[in-house]
Amino acid sequence: MTFYWKFVDTLVYNVATICGFIVALSQFLIRAYNENDGANKVRKFVNQSLLFLNKATSAAYDYTSQVVVEEPVKQEVKVTQTRTRSRKRVAA
Repeated sequence: MTFYWKFVDTLVYNVATICGFIVALSQFLIRAYNENDGANKVRKFVNQSLLFLNKATSAAYDYTSQVVVEEPVKQEVKVTQTRTRSRKRVAA
């Protein structure tokens, strides 16, 4: 039974260590976000990203929506009325 309790103790210590690390890291990130005006930086980043996306999609739309319509070339066709001789078929 001593192995079981050592295993449980080690497992509890490892889980507590991992939870402590997660709490410390999240507290550090929250404090750094608040002290460095994170909301304004995120707002600027999102605004610049959306402006870039808008320009890229506008350029792609303009490039693909340019339809070149060529007017058909009008050719004058002269119709001549000629009479053709009717040929008589020769029976073979």
